[in-house]
Amino acid sequence: LWDISGLHRSTPNTQPGTFDMFDKFSTAKYILGGHNHNVNFIHLTLPLIVSADDDRQIKLWRLNETKAWEIDTCRGHFNNVFGAHFHPQQQHTLSIREDKT
Repeated sequence: LWDISGLHRSTPNTQPGTFDMFDKFSTAKYILGGHNHNVNFIHLTLPLIVSADDDRQIKLWRLNETKAWEIDTCRGHFNNVFGAHFHPQQQHTLSIREDKT
């Protein structure tokens, strides 16, 4: 999870063919290590994050002002998981995997 609050322009550059310079870069605030392969998708609904991976797992994470940690792993997919999303009104997570289920 990246903190991008420091990304602001010192002076806008409007000339064609030039790039804007930033006076401060983004910094990694939390590193969520737990998947074994490529992470394909994340969805954030504070204070929870859901992530989907090629390791056929969905992971749920919780974060606060000082740390982020894994709270659960959903197993049962038989192929890569392409996406996961929190249901907007209920406490469910929806997922999509490579075999279209």
